[in-house]
Formats: sequence, structure tokens, C-alpha cells
Amino acid sequence: MRSISSIFPIYKLTLRSILRERVALSMLALLALVLILLPASLETDGTIQGALRMHIRYSLGFSTFLLAAMTLWVSCASIAGDLSSKRLHMLLTKPVTRGALWWGKWLAVVTLSTGLSLICGLVTYFRIQHMINTADLSTEAKGKVMSQQVTARRPVDPQWEDLGPEAKALAAQQIAAGAVPEGYPEEALLAQMESFLRVSRNAASAGEQVSWTFDLKKPLVLGEQLQLAYTYDGSAMGVSKSPGTWRISTPGASPSLVVHVDETPYAEKVISFEVTADMADAKQVLVSFENRGEEGGRVFFKTERGLRLFFEAGGFGLNLFRALLLISGLLAILAAIGVSTGSVFSLPVACYVTAVILLLQAFSGTVKDVVDAGIPPSSEEQTNIARAVEVFQFKVYEGVLVVLQPLQVESPLGRVAQGVFISPAELGRVFGLRFTPVILLISGLGIFIFSRREIGEAA
Repeated sequence: MRSISSIFPIYKLTLRSILRERVALSMLALLALVLILLPASLETDGTIQGALRMHIRYSLGFSTFLLAAMTLWVSCASIAGDLSSKRLHMLLTKPVTRGALWWGKWLAVVTLSTGLSLICGLVTYFRIQHMINTADLSTEAKGKVMSQQVTARRPVDPQWEDLGPEAKALAAQQIAAGAVPEGYPEEALLAQMESFLRVSRNAASAGEQVSWTFDLKKPLVLGEQLQLAYTYDGSAMGVSKSPGTWRISTPGASPSLVVHVDETPYAEKVISFEVTADMADAKQVLVSFENRGEEGGRVFFKTERGLRLFFEAGGFGLNLFRALLLISGLLAILAAIGVSTGSVFSLPVACYVTAVILLLQAFSGTVKDVVDAGIPPSSEEQTNIARAVEVFQFKVYEGVLVVLQPLQVESPLGRVAQGVFISPAELGRVFGLRFTPVILLISGLGIFIFSRREIGEAA
């Protein structure tokens, strides 16, 4: 009980020390420069949508990068710095456990990073409102921005078709035809075949039709506002325009909405519509696209979230706040790593180790790509030692990916910039099942090692 009661005094002392060293004020000044000056130097596509997206993803994103750098330094210095300056030696002569010391330091760093993150979010929110209010937009254009971007929309993805059996059959055909090198990994071959089939499923040649089915958790409500967002993945034969027809309906009913388009097959497009009487109470939405282009032209849609159905789910302000909470949770994990490494190593080494972990997390997508590609096939010229090293490296990548898995969160700022809803339930799951256990594990390891470190006795 005494150790718990001593956490708060350590927390206050650490926070006061950070503020006394003007770390927070210096970072606040840097963040102000980023949030005010950086948007003016960014080139957009000339639309208000592009300007808003750039402001959220780049200005607030760069601010988050600065906060991560500050969190790294302050958390590592919270114990390592006090050890090097001998301030911690006198404190440890008092009835204070090292566990209480760890938690007090960590809470102070988290308070600082979370507070500055929320300030950045508040500045961003008011700046975006100002941009919209001062932009020369018609009522219709402003409504479009507010409903498609400065909002929170709950996404529904189409049914995910299992192409495994068909990919195996196609792979067998390729092997029988001699098109696959001997010794080529089966997993990599199946992944390539499945990718090919999925691209084909999301493409339409001239005169062809491609369709998707959306399963809903709740029945459609009469008058409900929906949005169909689709993203082209370019087109073959250098086609600059893609005339086509979209049809939206429910099972057993004729198309309730038919939309003819003639647009460039690039970037995301949105079709807004209202649930009609013949669509109400349905738990499935059927969507199809017919390519009415010239012969030889083929249109592709992205296989990953190329089509999404959006429902209204909330406002922009709360969605931005939830995104900042997710970012603050990641910063809290970074702070835990920094405090733990600072309790084990000297300040430079602690910063280096924490920075390496941060970089691994930042490039976890690249690590995942390497793991998904599998171990490359061996060649006749390759020695046994070289092959063993290659296999060992692959296993290391697999291990790194497992360790970083709890930190993988779909880009909070990216979702906010696209008006995608971040649910409170997601926050609860991420914090309760991922962030909190990781922080407790890191703290346990850090406190255990710190408790066994010889620091010295007061004279």
C-alpha cells in the first residue's frame, strides 16, 4: 500500500522536473510551428477535400512524429538521466520501491504526451472548421464535404470469397504446364494464384459486369442515408475515361438505384443514396458495375477495400478524439519501453534501443511483406551455410512480426481523414486486450531488471 501511495509524489516530481527543463514548452512551440506553417507549404490537388486530408494526415501526422520523438527522449531520460546526475541515489534511500518509481515516471511521461496530443487535436479541429467556413463552397459542395469527410461513417466491406480451392487448382495447372520453377515454395505460389484470381474478380472488360454482396448486421431503415465508395485501381490499354453503369439493389428486388458514370478510372468516388421502400428491412445489399467502355478496355477496382458501403455513425470531433486516444495509447507503450530501457541502460544506449524498436514498428508492413512472401527457393549454387542463414533470417522476421502484432493498429489519422468511424468498442478492445497487457508486460520486465540493478549506497 505504501508503494502505491508513493507513486503520486514521484509523478509530481517527475512532471515538475520535465516542465522545469522546458521540454514541454519547447515541444509546444515546435508543434505550433508545424500546425501553422507546415500546411502553408504543402501542395494539394486544389480541392477542399485534398486540403483537409493533407492537413489531417500530414500536419497532425508530423506532430505525432515529434511527440513520439519527445516521448522517446523524456521516457529514457526519466530514470537514466536521474541515475547519471545522481539524483536518483538519494531518492532510493527513502522508503520508495523501484516499482513505484517506475510507475510514477511512466505516468508523468504519459500525462505530458497525452496532453500535448490532445492540444494538437484541438488546434486541428478548429482549423478544419475554419477552413470549411471560409472556403468558397456552394451549399451542395459544403454538404458533400461534411457528409463524406468531416464526419464519421461506419464502413461495411463486401463478402470475402474463399479462393483457396480455385487457387490450388490453378497452381496445379501451372506446375503441370512447366511454368513454375522447380523447388518454388508452395505457399508463395498459392498466394500469387489467389492474388491473380482476386484481381480478376474485381475487374471488368468492355461489356462485362462485376458484382459484390454486402452483408449487414442490421436491416436497412427506410430513408436511411448510405454511401457507396469505390476506388479504381487504374485501367488497361491506357483508357482515360471509364463509362459504366452502377446498379444497387437488395435480394429479390429490381435495382433501386441505377447510376451512369463516365469518369477517369482513378482515385476514390462516392455515390450517395437513400434507402427506398423496396430496400427497407433487407440485410444484404447487391452492387454491380457494367463496363460500357470501348472494346479492349478493362477497368480494375482495388482488391483491398476497393468497394465499401458507408453508414452515418457520428460526428467528426468525437471521431478525431478517439483517434488521438489510440495514438496516445501507442505513445504510452513507447513511454513504457523508454522507461524500462532507461532503467537498464545508460541514456544514449536506452534511446538507441527504444528508437530501434520504434523503427521496427514503423516498418512492420515491410517485415510482413517479407514473411508473406515466404522463404525464397534454394538454388544449386547456394551453399548449406548460406541457406541456413537465409532460413534463420526469415525466422527472425517471423519473431519480430509476432512481437509487434499487438502494436498494429489501422492508421487512426488515415481513417479520420477519410471520415471512417472509429468505434468506442474498438477503443475498449484495443486498450483492454492489447495496449494494457503490453504495458503491464513491459513494466513487469522493466521493474524486475531495475530491482536487481546495483545503483550504490548513499554515503
